[in-house]
Amino acid sequence: MAIKFYTVEKKINGKNYKAQFSGLSVALKAVDESYIDGSNNTSLEKMAQYLFDNVVVEPKGLTVDSFDNMDESNAVVSFAREVMQGELKPAGSAEKVK
Repeated sequence: MAIKFYTVEKKINGKNYKAQFSGLSVALKAVDESYIDGSNNTSLEKMAQYLFDNVVVEPKGLTVDSFDNMDESNAVVSFAREVMQGELKPAGSAEKVK
């Protein structure tokens, strides 16, 4: 079965964000690349940056310092994670998969 890539848009605190689903391998790689060296723990900062670099397609070039507060940063990270994991679909399809 072929992977169907798609994008989802969401407005968070008055700013538009677009994230892309590129297959579940991206979600697995996100975890693999977010481990803290020498441990079994994942880094929130590494995970956020992975999402900004590989899932959020607009706006480009986000970093954790692109946000004024943690609530907004966390909202964008949560949105990107839901899209990356295939849980959030584009408008017009099943909005959330459970």
